[in-house]
Amino acid sequence: MAIPDTLPIPQARIAAFFAESVIYGLYLVTFGYTLNALFSTGTRWRCLKELNYSMIVVALIMLLSSTIALGVGFYIIWQGFIIPPEAGGGTQSFANMSNWSFVLKTAMLLFQTMVGDAMLIYCCWVIYNHSLLVVGFSIVMWCGGTICSVFLLFYVATFCKQSFVGNDKLYPLGVAFWAITLVLNVITMALLVWPIWKVTQQNEQFGYCSTTSNPPTILKNAMRIIIELGLLYTTMAFMTFVTYTSGSNSLYIVSSAEVGIAGIAFNLIIIRTAKSTRNKEISTTGATAGTTLPLHIMGPPARDTTLVSDNKNQGLHVLVSRDITQGSSMDRYK
Repeated sequence: MAIPDTLPIPQARIAAFFAESVIYGLYLVTFGYTLNALFSTGTRWRCLKELNYSMIVVALIMLLSSTIALGVGFYIIWQGFIIPPEAGGGTQSFANMSNWSFVLKTAMLLFQTMVGDAMLIYCCWVIYNHSLLVVGFSIVMWCGGTICSVFLLFYVATFCKQSFVGNDKLYPLGVAFWAITLVLNVITMALLVWPIWKVTQQNEQFGYCSTTSNPPTILKNAMRIIIELGLLYTTMAFMTFVTYTSGSNSLYIVSSAEVGIAGIAFNLIIIRTAKSTRNKEISTTGATAGTTLPLHIMGPPARDTTLVSDNKNQGLHVLVSRDITQGSSMDRYK
């Protein structure tokens, strides 16, 4: 049962639109740098075979969904405060969930969340050398979240008299969706960080840092980037889960902010990977190495990769290859 809320829906809607607008502005800045990282090496434009088309498509999809969400948010505010009640506007329109604008707004939130979760799973899949066994549980949870989101959209489109927050029929589905998203984020983040942390500890234990300082630094930077950006996205998912389960109208503010935060987190991964790739080289091979993705846990070291550390007793190898902004490096391991 929802607790009494002192934040009325109209005020929550205004605050949500303000927060979403500010975050969207920050998102556009990061998107500009992301385009530079995806289409340029820093000294020249990439040729077609060097482009990572999957990352470009995801970046454009996130831009489109964030823009649509902001536009719909503006229309909701316009309808509530500008359009007269006799024409279907007024503050009472905020409680009409079956309105197309509210349905589309909800769809963009759920879609952006699912895309962000999918990118985390994809990163984990790449790090573990395309092993479906490792990410299998995360994929199952993602499918469960997708099913919950479909039913949520269906009920949102068919109910017309109750607000989203505190709706008895939507509440179980909403709790299930955000709980799945939160658990999926925590598990996938742990899978991303664990092998890097383990190899870093092994390097320090066997005195690897005393002979070569660059590779351990690369691994630590990779772990730091993954943790920082993962926590940014996971924290927003946690806040959305808390506000939803508590029945607070602040859900409108947090959920609107999450749409842009998911895009920012994705863009920062691309930007920081590209920056590290351009600035750091492993001198033993003369090849450029990224400090984040893709890291691969695999058997014998492959050609054009740099072995950072291995533990022969456990058969563990962590390799650093080119960054995710270059398409050819991704295809090499397929």
